[in-house]
Amino acid sequence: MPKFSFNLGSFIVNLTIGWFFMSFLQAAVSALRAGTRGDIIPRFKTIAFFHDRPAAILNIAIMAGIWVVTTTLWFMLKRR
Repeated sequence: MPKFSFNLGSFIVNLTIGWFFMSFLQAAVSALRAGTRGDIIPRFKTIAFFHDRPAAILNIAIMAGIWVVTTTLWFMLKRR
């Protein structure tokens, strides 16, 4: 595998995009489960901007889990 170089700016941009994407997915799932399709955008805003703390904490936990799994896979593949 090629040498990896860390870029802080790229990391922040990707983390922000991932945060908003995960917030939208979580809002879509919760709105569809509740049967209110029109509630997706307001729910997205409350999750994305930390107005709904339990949903934001769930978002952080999901993203941390994804990070742990992908980092583990990266190092396992790099070691091969």
